[in-house]
Amino acid sequence: EWTRFSANTAMINRFLTYADKLRLGIIGLALAVLSIAQLFAPLPIEWASFGQPFFLIGALAAVGLAYRRLNRDEGIAAACFVVAQILLFSNFAVLDNYLGLALHRPLIDEFLAAADRRAGIDWWAYVNWIKSDPFFGRILAFAYISTVWQLAAAILFLGFTRRFDRLDRLTLAFMLAGAVSIGFWAIFPNLGALPLHYAHGLPGPTFTLVMSKEEAMQQLALFSGPVPVLRFSSLMGIIGCPSFHTVMAVLTVEALWPIPLAGILSLACNIVVLLSVPADGGHHFVDVGAGILVSFASLALARALLAREAGESPRHLPAWRALLLLRRVLSPAKP
Repeated sequence: EWTRFSANTAMINRFLTYADKLRLGIIGLALAVLSIAQLFAPLPIEWASFGQPFFLIGALAAVGLAYRRLNRDEGIAAACFVVAQILLFSNFAVLDNYLGLALHRPLIDEFLAAADRRAGIDWWAYVNWIKSDPFFGRILAFAYISTVWQLAAAILFLGFTRRFDRLDRLTLAFMLAGAVSIGFWAIFPNLGALPLHYAHGLPGPTFTLVMSKEEAMQQLALFSGPVPVLRFSSLMGIIGCPSFHTVMAVLTVEALWPIPLAGILSLACNIVVLLSVPADGGHHFVDVGAGILVSFASLALARALLAREAGESPRHLPAWRALLLLRRVLSPAKP
């Protein structure tokens, strides 16, 4: 039995790094929360609409594990497998986010707007000022939309260039930040400054924002009626505070900062992202501050969790070779 257990452990370690186990553990927790909640407050989920995303996730995971199994290129293996994990987590996390609606908690946007005002910030005046120039307004919109693609590019870049420590810290912190944000939102739901603006019956802007009036009204409708059928193509990010675009911007910069050129470029791009968040994302300013705090807390927790990795087998040495070497060292020499 011990031999079988050791063989199974070696097989798992051969395919999964310590960071993989942490990330998959968080994914498992997200799935467990969704599964248990479905028993008590079921969401109307059209699972067939998730077929293509799940197929892509499976394909990426298969490529990554195949490269790792064949010892071809750990950079490609890590990049593909980690991207698959991030996509899987994101799908379950956004559904978990909708579960918070079942708690019927009141929105706290009035409180968040008051916090901005107490800080001397006029959100609507800022939006009109920052978007007053059409050309710069388009740059802001592009920057806001780019955060997901920047994060994806950073993950692939760190994997392909074999910067595994930074890859693991970035992706683990992303998942931890997502879990914290969803948990906070479930207790203190909020949608942002723009939905609140429309809830007060105020007119929309004369310029285009990434968050449209239609999207803002759809978010408000979630709190005044039943949850619509959830299809992959119609899922929305409904967390206002903490701003998750801010989280992604901070995590991306932290991951790339020590790397020549990439760090400076990432910082420049994401400064523009932070300028765009209150306007194109329709966020309160306090959402941005909360996003920065969540980012640093998640990075600190990720570092603490990954500090134990020193006790695991090296990433560049497959587990089965490490076990074979250990066996040779410990076995008594034959006369």
